[in-house]
Amino acid sequence: MKKKVLLFAGIATVCAIGLILLMSFGHNQLTAGTDSKATVKSIDKITLSYVDTTHAVLAGIALHQGYFLQEGLEVSPRTHSFGKSALDDLLKGRADFATVADPPIMMEIMKGGDISVIATIQTSNRDNAVIALKKSDIAVPADLKGRKIAATLGTTSDFFMDAFLVANGIGWYEVEKVGLKPEELNDALMSGKVDAVSAFQPFVAQMQKELGDRIISFTDESIYTWTFSIVAKREFIRKNPERVAKLLRALLRAEDFVKTNPAEAQKIVAGYSGMDIDIVSEIWSHMRFAVTLEQFLVLALEDESRWAVNSGIIKNRKIPNYLKYFYFEGLESVKPEAVRILRRKSVGN
Repeated sequence: MKKKVLLFAGIATVCAIGLILLMSFGHNQLTAGTDSKATVKSIDKITLSYVDTTHAVLAGIALHQGYFLQEGLEVSPRTHSFGKSALDDLLKGRADFATVADPPIMMEIMKGGDISVIATIQTSNRDNAVIALKKSDIAVPADLKGRKIAATLGTTSDFFMDAFLVANGIGWYEVEKVGLKPEELNDALMSGKVDAVSAFQPFVAQMQKELGDRIISFTDESIYTWTFSIVAKREFIRKNPERVAKLLRALLRAEDFVKTNPAEAQKIVAGYSGMDIDIVSEIWSHMRFAVTLEQFLVLALEDESRWAVNSGIIKNRKIPNYLKYFYFEGLESVKPEAVRILRRKSVGN
């Protein structure tokens, strides 16, 4: 009888230890990267297509630090090198949310797409540059006239190139435009396939580091402010407002982390992107990381619409009311002061 009592006691002890370990493991999974005050929430599953370079930093940090899971989202990430590719993923039904810059958002809405902007997460007025080899006898912007220039069509690369040319007295029709993926621009320039390229970060910084004084870079901080936003299909948002709120809360936690721990945040980005920490730090210096809805994005989308119509990229000549393509309720529910868009009547109907 004594042996049975000891046996049962031993089993009970093992079970108790196992239960404690299991509970501890589950708690650690839900509170990784935060203090012990984090509360366990119901878990929803989402798929996020995001850019895993120095764009969409808040999404990358939220994933790395476990903020999505802590807010009740189990995220299946799908990584991309640029935003238009991430948006295409969303449009094909492979993702619930995507991170993307403003020109592809404009293009999709102008084509009749049903997406909505949930929040902007990153901005910069130094994300783009036109780069040329010095040996091509390109020394000043005027030398770009009549040249073959590569850009990633339908992205900030495309829009910045045309805006830069116009700002320097060159019409978009006075150059030969070549469409390439961002990772193809360097080779096209070096091989002589094109005379110049219009690129965005981190490809700008990588080319500048690799090619050094063999190139000349043209930038203009006054002609374009780049934005990177989180978008989703409007039907998905309508059916899943709580998932949107959870996502925004996780991004706001990432924003706070980036602001209070910039050096650590840069190391994290360098780690998951595989980029040199020096390049990450260089790009970081002119980036603003904040979860917002700002008036200038509405104005930028309207300006880009005029560009798309005037350059013949978009056949539809009617500029939409972009206010219809913002989901205000999500950010208003978690941080209302971050919504800074006037609910005025926009250009379109």
